[in-house]
Amino acid sequence: MSVLRYENTILAAVMLLCVVAPRLQGQREKDPHRPPCATAPCQKAESFLRSHFCGTSPFGKGPKNGCDTRYSKPLLTGVNVTAAFDCETDVTTGRPKCRQRSAPSLAIRNLLLGEMRRLGLPAKAEKDIYFTVWQPSSAKWFLAAADYGETSGTDLMLCQIIVVVHSGGHIQTLRKVPFQKTNADAPTVTTWFPMGIADVDGDGQLEIIMEGDAHEDHWLEVDQMQTGSFRKIFSGLGYYL
Repeated sequence: MSVLRYENTILAAVMLLCVVAPRLQGQREKDPHRPPCATAPCQKAESFLRSHFCGTSPFGKGPKNGCDTRYSKPLLTGVNVTAAFDCETDVTTGRPKCRQRSAPSLAIRNLLLGEMRRLGLPAKAEKDIYFTVWQPSSAKWFLAAADYGETSGTDLMLCQIIVVVHSGGHIQTLRKVPFQKTNADAPTVTTWFPMGIADVDGDGQLEIIMEGDAHEDHWLEVDQMQTGSFRKIFSGLGYYL
């Protein structure tokens, strides 16, 4: 290869890199679950979540600032847990097997049942709902969640609701999954898991932390009270395979 041709080849490669690199960067920034985190409050929240929920980093196939959240434990300092359940993997079926460790009050149970019915859950499935209720000692609201999941062969039936109940009985829906069927081994539905209630950005105000699960993609989100209702202020970290 002549020197001129070699130099032309290098020049073409550099030009191609200049064109492709911004596109690749743009693709990374377009991750809907991990938008750019450039503001000081966002970076404080990210640092807090990393210190409390992150294991090995990076983990999986990305992102480079992601981390293993598989062994994270709920962060509930100063929170009264009035209803909770836990799950273990059945060694025979390989499916989760859950049990309710503490039950909600009848009023909260009926409230969540009503929300699940509006999401299409059939009456016969109500006996298989699992409940979560967290009441921060310093707040006038509490978090309540109901989860339904039942497998039949390769099918998985799902339904989920996570709400905040404000003083006076006002209900705000944080996340919901209408009743539906998906593949048990490769579900196409995003589900949510409350991970804690804490002041994640140091402003003296409590936020709600949740993990999103889209089968092989897991990430953390934070909701903060703004003008009387909760709004998402952070989404990121986690891992995908």
